Amino acid sequence: MTLTGASWKLYRSTVVTKLAFERLLLREKAEAKGNEVFSAGDFPIAIRHFSEAINLPPTNHVLYSNRSAAYVSINKYFEALTDAKKTVELKPDWSKGYRRLGAAHLGLAHYDDAVSAYKKGLEYDPNNEALKSDLADEQKFN
Repeated sequence: MTLTGASWKLYRSTVVTKLAFERLLLREKAEAKGNEVFSAGDFPIAIRHFSEAINLPPTNHVLYSNRSAAYVSINKYFEALTDAKKTVELKPDWSKGYRRLGAAHLGLAHYDDAVSAYKKGLEYDPNNEALKSDLADEQKFN
């Protein structure tokens, strides 16, 4: 039996949808494992799992944010900055992305950039206590 026309299009669409769903499940599994080992303090393994999830579309700003936090936890601030920038590129109205950006800048001793990132995050979420605290700490010490 040979598929033609509408039958072929339906078959191809079904296969593509199935593959996309399988990739989504793999991404979610890698993300969950990354969150689990991050919580346990195993940041290098968390980075590996978050990287695996990032490489499985669709692109998700939370994955970049989580990997940025893991990089900060092991003092890899340049890598954290790269991921934080990607986070705010993907989701520019998400205040947590700016907190990640501020933390990475702070680790690189880019104090003015850290303050700018925290302030930008507060523009989107003026009641975010974590951002307020980070900004106050940064302004107090620098």
